[in-house]
Amino acid sequence: MKTYKVLLVDDDEDDYILTKDIFNAIPQRENYKLSWINNYEEAINAMLKSHYDIYLVDYRLGKYTGIDLLNEAIKSNVDEPIIILTGKGDSKVDEDALEIGAADYLIKDKIDPFTIERSIRYAVKHKSSLKALRDSEKKFRIIFERSKEPFLIIDSLGTIRDINSAGLTFFGYTKEEMLTINSNNLFRNTQDGIKFAEIMDGKGAVNDFETELKSDNNSFRKVSISAFLQIDQHATEELYYCIIHDITDLKKIEKEYINAEKAALIERVAKSLANEITNPLSNINLSIEQLKLEIKPDEDGAKVYVDIIQNNFERINLLISDFINSTQSIELNIQPRSLTILLDESLEQLEKELSYNNIALNKNNYPTDLFVDVDYDKMVNTFYHIIENAIAAKSSEIIIDVVLDNGNAIILIKDNGEGIDPQNQEKIFEPFFTTKQKNVGLGLTNAQKNILNHRGKLLLDSTNNNGSTFKIILPISNPSISWE
Repeated sequence: MKTYKVLLVDDDEDDYILTKDIFNAIPQRENYKLSWINNYEEAINAMLKSHYDIYLVDYRLGKYTGIDLLNEAIKSNVDEPIIILTGKGDSKVDEDALEIGAADYLIKDKIDPFTIERSIRYAVKHKSSLKALRDSEKKFRIIFERSKEPFLIIDSLGTIRDINSAGLTFFGYTKEEMLTINSNNLFRNTQDGIKFAEIMDGKGAVNDFETELKSDNNSFRKVSISAFLQIDQHATEELYYCIIHDITDLKKIEKEYINAEKAALIERVAKSLANEITNPLSNINLSIEQLKLEIKPDEDGAKVYVDIIQNNFERINLLISDFINSTQSIELNIQPRSLTILLDESLEQLEKELSYNNIALNKNNYPTDLFVDVDYDKMVNTFYHIIENAIAAKSSEIIIDVVLDNGNAIILIKDNGEGIDPQNQEKIFEPFFTTKQKNVGLGLTNAQKNILNHRGKLLLDSTNNNGSTFKIILPISNPSISWE
């Protein structure tokens, strides 16, 4: 066992002799080495230099008190434990000493070998535990502050107790503002907040809880939350330590990958079915033509039925052709084109529809015209279908913004229409999916395919009854790019 160096701070030599006799009577006295200092100045100097493992300090030290010495030691970050020695009836002194930071207190008249040995062992062990806890808290604080991911500490009622710098950047608030927000209000879906709290209450931890959180500008980010419950040593408070992983970009990549896989599958299916569908349609068409030749002039009723069959044949044939064309790769005639002219051409084609539906159009071009490498007809058709979708959404206003970002032209087509139900947003680019009457559901499918073929991206942000925003990202014209 370690030998503990103990310093008695007492201005009375007789008390030192008595204390020394008590130490000599301790069964394991070889584990304790007692020294004595009789004044305040030498005592604080010894404490500052950490000459001893533990200090026994008498309350009365001439013009000073043991409380004065204790206060000075605490302010000077003395780590070694200090035990205050008091007389009878000094309960107020005892309470003050423990509140300031004394490891223990002993009544001098009641000190015996077993009492003092137990007190020293307890004080040393307790101080060691506190030091380990402080070291642990210090390491946690470093991780907390330097973490590149948002880190929140909240209580069971949702009150935010602390947040790191990455969290402030993520949410866009100051620390003072964050501490006034209830964490339940950060969830886009209130049911997610309730579910998160239920899991934490039931299990005390959660891994990869996926949800959406909102920031100060009401933008939403997809996140994965990992959290654990910490209860303080007195079991009076529960705190949730929450690490937030921003997976917005990852989800976009996953979605693009799924869409690409889906498009490839549809293309394979379309190619395999093309002959199976077109051959019977050709036979039907030949039969219709033959029937027309065989129908006599006075058989008007038969002619009406044949015309109905032919009209529906042509409609089916057109749908099949559009479907096959929407899934197959088409050779592009790529040339640098003015983005302003492309948008103006598509708007000109929709001019009558915009006017008929009394839709206000606000178009904000980039200060200098941007050029993109595109197939003119295909890109005009793409813009046409997206704007047409905004018109069909019963909008009263459509806003088109063009910005430049990191070598890409960003075209934002916003409407204030009825929006798209969240459960339909995953299907919006699928062939033949539509919520509009008299619409075959291939417009947005073709638009997405055209943009992907131009090495761009088409993203949707929509809220039910709160409009939609289609974000088109196209690389600006670069003569060094070789198109295949």
